[in-house]
Amino acid sequence: MTATVTTPTRDADLLGIRIAHRVMRREARRLAGLAAAWADGSDPLVGRRRRVFGRWVEGLCLDIHHHHATEDDHLWPIIERHAGAEIDLAPLSDDHAALDPVLDDIRTALAVAASGGRVDPLAERLTFLADLLDEHIAEEERDVFPVILRYVPLPDWQAVEKAAQAGGAGIRWVLPRIVEVATPEEFARMGESAPAVLVLLAKVLGPRYRRESRLLGGLRPREH
Repeated sequence: MTATVTTPTRDADLLGIRIAHRVMRREARRLAGLAAAWADGSDPLVGRRRRVFGRWVEGLCLDIHHHHATEDDHLWPIIERHAGAEIDLAPLSDDHAALDPVLDDIRTALAVAASGGRVDPLAERLTFLADLLDEHIAEEERDVFPVILRYVPLPDWQAVEKAAQAGGAGIRWVLPRIVEVATPEEFARMGESAPAVLVLLAKVLGPRYRRESRLLGGLRPREH
């Protein structure tokens, strides 16, 4: 009988999810700051800036929902199968369940603010979201990542990554932000396994993202 060799998931294999977490946290904090400045009148968003801000908020909401749905529907069952006795996923699942109403509140508050209504509810909800993501992601990386590395075979982890790549805000939204938050070394590592067309697309999408980033302000876009 031939023994089955299981390839383990390595720390380097978690680079993609670490980058995804970094994107969500950075975007939430940036948009919360812009909304707060809009609310207190120090930097009112008008014209095209307001439209770009709205698209960015909607993209963030889509990205967060898809990310956590992927964990609920794909990652959590795999962890339960391989290491169910090693970790209690209920608190993280509860966080996910609490996020969707927050995202709905943000969309509602954005519509009100964009039509000339009060902006402070939008600023408050975005700040709450940024704080919640900081806490949730720190807990997830502290508690879940070691379990993945110890118990989840690489093919199962790759299936989770494939599901994560199919949906959300779309490649036009997420790819420039991946380039923005990744270090040059991290992006080079990701480029080694990414299709050549994605590397090319990142270069094509980058200029528009950087123009919109400069238009909004809040953080200075990094040049690549």
